[in-house]
Amino acid sequence: MKTRSFLSFVAPSVGLMLALMALPLAMTFYLSTRHCAPEMEMVTVRQSGPFGVQETVTQQVRRGPDGQPVQSCRFAGLEYYRKVLGLDGGDPTESRSGAEGSPAHAAGSAEGVSAGPVVAAGTQTAVANEFWSALRFTLVYIAVTTPLVLGLGFALALGASALTQRLKAVFITASLLPFIITPVVGALSIKWLFRDDGLVSVLLGQFGMEVHWMAQAWSAQLLVILYGVWHVVPFAFIVLYAGLQSVPQDALEAATIDGASRWQKLRYVTVPHLMPLIVFVTLIHVMDAYRVFEPVLVLTQGAFTTSVQYLTYHVLLVENNPYKASAAAVLTIVGIGVLLVPLLRRTWREQRGQV
Repeated sequence: MKTRSFLSFVAPSVGLMLALMALPLAMTFYLSTRHCAPEMEMVTVRQSGPFGVQETVTQQVRRGPDGQPVQSCRFAGLEYYRKVLGLDGGDPTESRSGAEGSPAHAAGSAEGVSAGPVVAAGTQTAVANEFWSALRFTLVYIAVTTPLVLGLGFALALGASALTQRLKAVFITASLLPFIITPVVGALSIKWLFRDDGLVSVLLGQFGMEVHWMAQAWSAQLLVILYGVWHVVPFAFIVLYAGLQSVPQDALEAATIDGASRWQKLRYVTVPHLMPLIVFVTLIHVMDAYRVFEPVLVLTQGAFTTSVQYLTYHVLLVENNPYKASAAAVLTIVGIGVLLVPLLRRTWREQRGQV
């Protein structure tokens, strides 16, 4: 193919990727290295009362001629990354704050980020523990759900292949329902089933088993993992089922003639043929699992378990700090890239071997 023809095919996709992925990522990284806060000024407020006029000196946000708050921005470097990781006890505003009454100190306080020269060790330890706890659960979630998704999806694909044509259509339609349901609705369904007055809790209570699923850390984490498997298994099923339709029949017949058992044909013929699809499903699931958010938000609200993506949401919503949240988002993307490196290297080697 000529270079001009190749570029004409590739250019639209590259343009869309730059517009929808590269530019937002670059802007997120830019925000993560900035620090903006409203400028403060000292003003004297006069209040008239029954005992005369009283003057009070206070701080307020400085406003420009147009009435909008005046903000001062500066380069913060990697300080917010250090704060997300719990490695820095200071604040980006410290380098410019000479005293507690300085504008920089007041600006940092107005933003909601600690700007004092001394930060409590307990607070920094809590920040560090919060991030590493979120990362630990995210990795556990990936490690547990990935083999279950692949195993159950492959088992469903084998089961569907053995059904008659009429039953096969019904089976495939029913199996795809969890994947069609939106994540929030699916998480709410799990929550309603396992709440204290839910169907599962009531049935377990009939046998003398009382479990408060939403009030314990292990059970809340188990529900998040259960939702992850239930929601993603249909995706693995439909991909692997499509791959089973392309397994070479002559190879299976040759293995049968050679006396291979059903297990041996599955292991040495079917699974190697499906390996590219297995790698593909693993890639997609790892990317999605590292960004697990909806079940954590709906089932626990971060009370008993949290994830890396939920931590970003918490920083943005509760701390109202878009710069620190941008740093957390960039770290999330870096984490996904690290997890995908082994799979991408394997795929690259396989493709080079086929050339």
